[in-house]
Amino acid sequence: MKNTIGLVPDIPKIYTAVAEWLACMIYIFLYRKDHGLPYFYMGKDWKKAIVSLGALSVLQIILGKAPLVLWLPGMTLAVGIMFCFLRTMCDISKRAAGYWLAVVFVLAEMTAALEWQIYYFFAGEEMRYISGKSVLCMIFIYATVFGGVFYFETKRKHHWEEITGREMITAAVISLIAFCMSNMSYVFSDTPFSSSLAKEAFNIRTMTEIGGLAILLAYQRQCCEHHMQMELEAVNTVLKTRYAQYRQSRESIELINHKYHDLKHQLEILRNESDIKKKNDYLDEIANGIRQYEAQYKTKNSVLDTILTGKGMFCSQHGITLTCVADGSLLDGISVMDTCTIFGNALDNAIECELLIEPEEKRLIHLSVSEMNQFVLVRIENYLEDNLKFVNGLPVTTKGSNKDHGFGLKSMQYLAKKYGGTMGVDVEQNWFVLKIMLPLRK
Repeated sequence: MKNTIGLVPDIPKIYTAVAEWLACMIYIFLYRKDHGLPYFYMGKDWKKAIVSLGALSVLQIILGKAPLVLWLPGMTLAVGIMFCFLRTMCDISKRAAGYWLAVVFVLAEMTAALEWQIYYFFAGEEMRYISGKSVLCMIFIYATVFGGVFYFETKRKHHWEEITGREMITAAVISLIAFCMSNMSYVFSDTPFSSSLAKEAFNIRTMTEIGGLAILLAYQRQCCEHHMQMELEAVNTVLKTRYAQYRQSRESIELINHKYHDLKHQLEILRNESDIKKKNDYLDEIANGIRQYEAQYKTKNSVLDTILTGKGMFCSQHGITLTCVADGSLLDGISVMDTCTIFGNALDNAIECELLIEPEEKRLIHLSVSEMNQFVLVRIENYLEDNLKFVNGLPVTTKGSNKDHGFGLKSMQYLAKKYGGTMGVDVEQNWFVLKIMLPLRK
């Protein structure tokens, strides 16, 4: 069988470089979108993008003229450039960058192979290396594929930093197998998985790359579902924990209030038995000391009163000023467990932040619950001194491990959506502001 691969021009290396660069840019845009950044206007970051495009182009052109023995090291270098490009433009770990690199690489190879396959189909054996028709075909195919990928990828959630080592290795292996199988015909023409004919070789390369990309995207979907399941389980754990804490707090407060009333009556009896001034002063001091354990928050919602009383006692012991202006009756449509989760998590996060502030006079927390345009507005503010980093609209935890933390805000976000509302966080002049908008239930 006559080998015709060498007689038919293969993908222009500059086309491959453009495909690699565009594939990287697609996921860079997605990263910026998910992090609330202007993903098309990148300012000075465009210089980095242009440098990366130039580096990939120069390298691919050199590879096109280099001996076959240098092809694999050259492709390795191209992968390294793409890795550095992703790491430079996206604030992600090496592990996460490796995972997304595998997706980007297969996407780029598939798109370039598909474009050349379609061009070869229409041009046949008379196709030229670079021509006006091939350029137009490249523009059309690249715009269609990359635009389509970007559109569909915007519809799903990406776990940029939650990639495990196993997921990264699996994606890398799939990518490597797809690359090797698709290019086998250009190295060995007499294997069961290769061909000596240009048409068959093009078919094998394109279909293998499409299959590899399909497997990667399916695996990505599976990973997303796995992470979402883990988050759901964590949220459920938080819900159960908060409810248990509420019940315990409720029992404790009821016991304290009971003791308070008993002691109050006892003090009155003792006060009537003696006219000694010092003894009365001593008894007054005891009464004032006990009074702080009486439920002091009256919001017209017993669950919220319980939570505020418990958190208020903790705040008073640690030099934190907690103020509240709340109409608890607006929360009647929310279940006990959900109320515990929302306010318990919000206040715990605020208290944790305030404990890090040294001057006690700056330890301030304010909570309000009010009606606004047929919505219930829950607003919790706490003073903030440090800058926060936001990922997917939520602040990144400053705790040592992300495995067990960060689900408090996610659980509140989940509950806001459950009731048809929204949750947002922001920093306003050294104040961390948590806002929850819920439809008013009458």
